[in-house]
Amino acid sequence: MFPLKSLLLFLCTAMFISIESKLKLINNGYEGVIIAINPSIAENHVLLKRLEIFLTAASKTLFRATKNRIYFREFIIVIPENWKPRQRYENAFDVELDRAQIILDRANPAYGHAPYVKQFAECGSPGLYIHLTPDYILDDAVIQKWGKPEKTLVHEWAHLRWGVFDEYPIDAQDEAFYRYAGLWQPTRCSTDVEGSILNEDTSQPCEFDFFSGKPEKNCRFFPRMAANKAVASLMFMQYLDSIEEFCDNSVSSPKHLKHNFLAPNRQNRLCQYKSTWEVMRKHSDFAKGTKALPENTDTRPYFRYVQAHPRKRVLVLDTSGSMTGTSLSVLKQAASNYILSCIETGSKLGIVQFSTNASTLSHLTEIKSEKDRFDLIDSLPTQADGKTSIGAGLKKGVEVLTKYGDAPGGSIILITDGKENEGPYLKDLRPALLRRGIVVHALAYGQRAEQGIAELSQDTGGRTFFYSGRQNSTALIDGLAATVAAENTALLKSSAPISILTDVGIVSSNNAYNGTFYVDSTIGVETSLTFSFTELIEVSVKGPKVVYTADRFQKNFYLDKSSKVLRVSIPGEADVGQWTYLVSTSSVQSMITISIQSRPRDQNIDVLQVNSWIPQQEEIDFNPSKKFAVYAEIVKGKAPVLNASVMATVERPQKSPIDIYLYDNGVGTDIIKDDGVYAASIMPSDLLGDGRYNIKVKVVGQAGETSVIVGATGSSSRALEAQGSGQYLSTETEAVENFQRVTSAGEFRLRGFPPLEAVNDKMPPSRITDLRVISFNLETSVAILQWTAVGGDMERGKASQYFIHMSNDFEKLLTDYKSTSLLQNKHIIRGSLNSPKASGTVEELIVTLNETAIKDNFTLFMNIHAMDENGNKGDASNIISISFANETAVLRRNVEKPLSPMIYLAVCLPLALVGIIILIVAISLMVSRAKKSKSEDFEQAEQCTTHSVHSLDIENMNYMFDGEYRKRLPEEMDTWSRGSI
Repeated sequence: MFPLKSLLLFLCTAMFISIESKLKLINNGYEGVIIAINPSIAENHVLLKRLEIFLTAASKTLFRATKNRIYFREFIIVIPENWKPRQRYENAFDVELDRAQIILDRANPAYGHAPYVKQFAECGSPGLYIHLTPDYILDDAVIQKWGKPEKTLVHEWAHLRWGVFDEYPIDAQDEAFYRYAGLWQPTRCSTDVEGSILNEDTSQPCEFDFFSGKPEKNCRFFPRMAANKAVASLMFMQYLDSIEEFCDNSVSSPKHLKHNFLAPNRQNRLCQYKSTWEVMRKHSDFAKGTKALPENTDTRPYFRYVQAHPRKRVLVLDTSGSMTGTSLSVLKQAASNYILSCIETGSKLGIVQFSTNASTLSHLTEIKSEKDRFDLIDSLPTQADGKTSIGAGLKKGVEVLTKYGDAPGGSIILITDGKENEGPYLKDLRPALLRRGIVVHALAYGQRAEQGIAELSQDTGGRTFFYSGRQNSTALIDGLAATVAAENTALLKSSAPISILTDVGIVSSNNAYNGTFYVDSTIGVETSLTFSFTELIEVSVKGPKVVYTADRFQKNFYLDKSSKVLRVSIPGEADVGQWTYLVSTSSVQSMITISIQSRPRDQNIDVLQVNSWIPQQEEIDFNPSKKFAVYAEIVKGKAPVLNASVMATVERPQKSPIDIYLYDNGVGTDIIKDDGVYAASIMPSDLLGDGRYNIKVKVVGQAGETSVIVGATGSSSRALEAQGSGQYLSTETEAVENFQRVTSAGEFRLRGFPPLEAVNDKMPPSRITDLRVISFNLETSVAILQWTAVGGDMERGKASQYFIHMSNDFEKLLTDYKSTSLLQNKHIIRGSLNSPKASGTVEELIVTLNETAIKDNFTLFMNIHAMDENGNKGDASNIISISFANETAVLRRNVEKPLSPMIYLAVCLPLALVGIIILIVAISLMVSRAKKSKSEDFEQAEQCTTHSVHSLDIENMNYMFDGEYRKRLPEEMDTWSRGSI
């Protein structure tokens, strides 16, 4: 049994886990909202002052938006350790730095200075963080792009805290306009938002499709900026002065707050047409009936400043009798790798061992040189016996952290394989750990390890990992690495160690072992390969330009025969490209574990990083119809990386591990395509009994396929720019080179798992969220529909059948789609509903709708759901619309350049006369109900164009296009009633 690889990856891998922090809502006020500042940002106290001003205003805005129920009471601003210490800066010992709600960092190339939230989970789930830039705080010109910062911050807080989405068009399948009850309307919420429709390229009035009346492709809705009558919604155009509330859809909601469930936007699509308030009311902030406070409540928050300091940690190692033999050897090897390659220069480390009692093996030692690391390795335990008193080990760890009068705080990394059977116990130490702000990261060595360590880790803000002890597992080293990288990620440090690869293998006298890895251009400093072994080995490492062998580069080779660890250090900056290593032995056989780490070449460049997490780290009750997920965020700096290969290896009780691929395709568990967050469901069929599970994530980027976003995109949940229309923007990407990363997502625990034969398939296909109309021919009634295929079990495999429901009643299709009409096979020209493609594949269906009881001048609504072979049905998809209009709407305009007045007189008037005659003939042929009209209503002599009078060239009026094309006579705009527009 040789599990060192697991321990190494645990030590050196970057990880971010999205779980609740110590942020609390107490008596209507949020306390403990953490703001982390990137150390690369220059010290600037104007930045801090303006941040206070904006957040104070945001607290009042939040109070008003939540109907006087919630405000911000306390913010904790984490000052980087490289800023000058000040008297008001407290020690950040009790702050969960890896769970900051707001990050102040350099601009993300994908989004520029736009404030945004990285949302990764289903509607109602919290996001990762709010991202702000210094320019957004300091530059008024940047700030005003998104309106008042207090409203923008509340917009983003709603994304982060309550898991709601944007109500303007942002995704490719969102539409700028939709048609309902014969009327074309812009996508907005609420429908009280007033404005004009213009061509976003020319700023001129829009043209319309000749047959359907739909506004042209580049037509956008631009709201009236001043004196707009709308008060909702903050998730739509928060920059409007009049907007200060969220949309609602309750029976008691006034009309001006009513949610527009018809609008094709992300909120409706992902929240199944629920309003923002409907989602918010289910959150614990409101579910318990938070009462409204008086209008004059003081909502000014308190700002607490804390400063990060170099980390101090203590390894607390189980050396009880159960750790004898191979277990202790593996523990020492993993700890050696941790000390050699993972912890930072300048940090402090102590070592404690425990069994019946506990003892200090090394007091806190500041790591200044390689000798300090070697001395720490020499102090690792050498024997194991006695009982298991985890409390004694923790108590001694607290003493080491505080012995010399050091400030409170610090981390304990606890590794144990058994249940505590000797006092003091975990419960006895919990109060002292919480009082001193000490974080406990726990690694369970085997299934028998004490269950209470996971709860203690969660209570103190730590992480929990599981190592099975199997020879092919790297969970131990992976987890140890993750504790270091998570803390550096929390501090936004770009100098953290990065795990490139961890692996296990067997080498013999007859067969050498070799492998390859890539060093990309973002890393290469302090690159090292650490090998643990059972029998002595020899290693050579070949780079693009040089070969490292022990005889030629002796000073770069470190060998500890006692711990059975060998490290090869690459001096300077490692060359970019492919590297290989060759391992040989003169012994019959040796089990080896390989761990390769490196650091960024430059702290000022964007580094390729991977953060992975499991939202559920508590004990999970088995449910055959419930799934949970694993996520991995792949970024360069903060910019999303696309088309990487991401695989999660799930280490399971009793059985061999299983590999699951993660995707960023917007299907199933992955809610947003191409945002850099890759996701996969863990199915009941992946589980094999009660106990602990551990997840390792491996990422491979391939040159020519993998890319990074460097330009504007609509994928993030970001505030709408005041000058923007809100429509989806295409991404700009650039290729990335070959790269590798590995990380640990942590452990979860399962209980209540039945016998395997009792586990039936109750997992339905995922909900389809991107059903869309590619084209529709009004003359032939032929439509082309597209969507992304889902699996038979969520996003995995293939479904067995699709069902498309239709109705001209949107609400009926939304609330009772099973009672509506089904699209029949006779309507299908090409494609099939009975043979779905593999999940993630684009499905296309060409259908004729001339036999679906359609009639002139109305809208047909459609949705789709999938079913698997066992009859499990997925939820109904987003709803699409197809408009039928057999009345001519408007003649299209196509003027390439201005014409002279004489040409206008000589050419335009005759053409206009001919156009009027053609229009009259067309209307008489197409319309069963003739309408009186005057041709001069369409004539505009100055531009030689024809417009529908419903193409309102206005600055102060609400826009609505009349799909029934009732012709108006010229009249003053201020005589138009609100209901008619």
